[in-house]
Amino acid sequence: MSSDSTSLAPHVTPTWRDAFVVELRLRDVRGDAIGDALAEVDAHCADSGQDAMTAFGDPAGYAGGLADVLPTHRRTPVRDVVAVVLQTAGVMGTVWSVRPWLRGEPLTASTGPVVTAALCLVVAVVLCLAPARPLRWFARARWWQVALAGTGMTAVVVAPGALLPNAPLTAPSAPLAAVSVLLLAVGAVTLFLDATLSDEVRGPADAPRPRARLRAALLSAALPAVALLVAAALALLLP
Repeated sequence: MSSDSTSLAPHVTPTWRDAFVVELRLRDVRGDAIGDALAEVDAHCADSGQDAMTAFGDPAGYAGGLADVLPTHRRTPVRDVVAVVLQTAGVMGTVWSVRPWLRGEPLTASTGPVVTAALCLVVAVVLCLAPARPLRWFARARWWQVALAGTGMTAVVVAPGALLPNAPLTAPSAPLAAVSVLLLAVGAVTLFLDATLSDEVRGPADAPRPRARLRAALLSAALPAVALLVAAALALLLP
């Protein structure tokens, strides 16, 4: 049986199936348990001729009831926070410091952006410690609600930095660039060690596939790669 959720549940409406899987994912249910539950739903729909909405009701509500009895990943808040903080700090430090480092100049920044960067770290930590509720809201919200929420969060993060006196701050760029790249690397490894990245939805009789580990490695390396590309582009394009 394929690990793809479409092949696991060909008799389940795609919109119902996707909402069911997302809800269980947001509740940290393991991929094999999701595949098992999805296979049972599909078997019932195939045998009874009913669609999943008629037989099981709202997918999020049904998934919420199942999540209490299905095996979940063990949360490791400290590791999650460390990974997010390392990656976020590494991205900001790399983007800021690589350009002046390549030019042999110190890093010069004002108080406002530094405060904004610190608030970004705080927001990342808060979302990491309690991810399920806000992510469930974003998954169900309409596009304009997401846009309003994003605008409000951006205003809260940017406003304090914009209102503070614009005092210049300087720091040696070479050590900061080296530390930032190191933070990116350590954060990527920390994310890769998180089993949830390689936990694909699969059937009860399916073994984990090697491509899941490869996908986890690519996802872990994506943010550092983007940060380095942005830093290089800024160094090349800005005067």
